Amino acid sequence: MAAPGVQYSDVVASWGEPEAFAAQPPDPVYCLYGDLELGFTTKGRLWHLQIEPGGSVVSLPSAPGQYVREPVPDIPQLLAELTADGFRTTRHTPFDPEDDPWHRVDRSGVLFRRDAPDGPTRIHSTAKDICDADHKDLPRWD
Repeated sequence: MAAPGVQYSDVVASWGEPEAFAAQPPDPVYCLYGDLELGFTTKGRLWHLQIEPGGSVVSLPSAPGQYVREPVPDIPQLLAELTADGFRTTRHTPFDPEDDPWHRVDRSGVLFRRDAPDGPTRIHSTAKDICDADHKDLPRWD
């Protein structure tokens, strides 16, 4: 249900109201379902997904008020599974050249990393084309 471009109203229809908001209309909506943060444009289209579980289990929405809990794979396991499924990954420093590199699933927009051996795993997917198209009249943030 949470694919880039989907409308905020469709997400709410599938999963119910978010648990929390970082921003609400008329600003772009940023909301939270379990460990999943979603960012929507001012036109209501999903452009940013972020998963940052706080431990070894991730909580993701499955139906209104319901969540599935899955173990978070370690990075070598995740890389092996992606490779076995035919996905290629590269190391990438998208934010700060001095920062530790992330892994990027090539041609997908998905970035992930673990900050420390026992730290959180971070997974991001951003569709900048959707954000740029819906916010072309707003000041640039990059």
